[in-house]
Amino acid sequence: MSDPVLIVGAGPTGLTAALELSRLGVPVRLIDKRDAPATTSRAIGVQARTLELLDQRGLAEELVRLGNPGRYGSVYGGGKRVFHLDFAHVESRYPYILFVSQAETERVLREACASHGVLPEWKSEIVGIQQDAHAPDVAPAHAVLEGPDGALERVAAPWIIAAEGAHSLVRTTLDLPFEGHTRTEDYALGDLKIDGALADTDFHIFSSEHGFMGLFPMGGEHFRLIASNPLSAPSKDTAPPLEELQAIYDQRSPIPARFHDLTWSSWFRINSRMVPRLRIGRLFLGGDAAHIHSPAGAQGMNTGIQDMINLCWKLALVSRGEAPADLLDTYEADRLPVMRSVLSRTDSLTTTIGTENLVVRTLFNHLGPWIVGVDRVQANATATMAQIALGYRDSPLSEDDGHPGALRAGDRMPDLPVQQWIEGAWRQTHLHRALDPSHPTLVLALPDEGPRPEDFAGADGHVVQLASAPDDAGRFVAAFGDTGSAVLVRPDSYAGWIGPLAGGAERVRAYRDRWFARSHDVGAD
Repeated sequence: MSDPVLIVGAGPTGLTAALELSRLGVPVRLIDKRDAPATTSRAIGVQARTLELLDQRGLAEELVRLGNPGRYGSVYGGGKRVFHLDFAHVESRYPYILFVSQAETERVLREACASHGVLPEWKSEIVGIQQDAHAPDVAPAHAVLEGPDGALERVAAPWIIAAEGAHSLVRTTLDLPFEGHTRTEDYALGDLKIDGALADTDFHIFSSEHGFMGLFPMGGEHFRLIASNPLSAPSKDTAPPLEELQAIYDQRSPIPARFHDLTWSSWFRINSRMVPRLRIGRLFLGGDAAHIHSPAGAQGMNTGIQDMINLCWKLALVSRGEAPADLLDTYEADRLPVMRSVLSRTDSLTTTIGTENLVVRTLFNHLGPWIVGVDRVQANATATMAQIALGYRDSPLSEDDGHPGALRAGDRMPDLPVQQWIEGAWRQTHLHRALDPSHPTLVLALPDEGPRPEDFAGADGHVVQLASAPDDAGRFVAAFGDTGSAVLVRPDSYAGWIGPLAGGAERVRAYRDRWFARSHDVGAD
């Protein structure tokens, strides 16, 4: 058996990488310098796009059972609610932000890894790396690990994935810039229970002259509070007490509420930083090792998980000799623009909501209801936050050969209710459940319930024939056009190649040969 891919860090990003590679048949080794799994909640928002991807892996149902769906967002200013976000606009089977402790998200991922024989090695730290990216050796990357007993171990690996967080040794050893800035405001955080009139269907954001405050419902009376400009001076030897969190709330909220049962609190500052590269030879970076930013919008953990979903199907295909080595370069091409966008949006949102500038706050309080009250603005805002608007139209993998409908190469496949031709009959399902998260899927989106188009009669690989659900033909036609479309869907459920059904078979075959032809060249070039 070949040497395993070394994954450094057993948080959500590293666990996702371990799950993806192991289920795709690539051996992995997962290490973490911590003594044990985290028990505090930390990141708490799981977005619709992440839930869609986890659903394809059989994990979403358990997370939804554990969490609390936040279906609305209430934003307050000037002593009243300024606007109300409604996540029903999100075109997904998960039209909400799921609020659930990161400890639970990690547990679900960890148990999924264990089902594939992968267990984190705790108290194991990477202390050095070396690589010869062009060596003929199948495992040209090397790492020195320090185990629980202090003993050093030198290991070889075909690839190393750095997912060990903001203080990544891999990143610093490579001398990669972590470009960005640290915000000057201090923040207080607390997990507690609240008695009062704060709906647990909403997250609540308060903008005032005192700064930002947000409360996020974890279910029942449990909330996460985050606030800028705390009342006392933070120090490494203290944590915000319940009394201070109550005073901050009373200072900034017009809604009566009483806090109790504080279970965890801390001080922090916000960094907004990212690397300019995600791949150096045989080394890849993702998650907090590659990008850190404001918690506004609950984007960070979701971005890290989706980094690994993007990388690992490519790494698996290349490792198995089923794709050319340059497929791996598309990880950086795909994900760097996403990271830049997330950093920019979260930083701007933090500045806008937390501003103490009277003029800006006045404009925000008076114009907010008019702007956000528009359905199109609601749809765009919630789709962006839910990450279903994320796409890769500029990716080298995205090839439009005509698009009969609105769907373009690089877009997320819409998770519509559809009919799928299975064993001689049309059966109801959802589009994402017809896709293969392990291999490319050729989707033949038919204009009616007819037979497979003649051009594609001999198409190989995973091929699915879909037609619109009887009561949802409008969205299907809008996406795929009146005459239907052929779409070669990537394993992460984004459209790679798209074109018309008529005459498309040869062109999709050429695309498949370019990106998914068998190759034994798995080098780093």
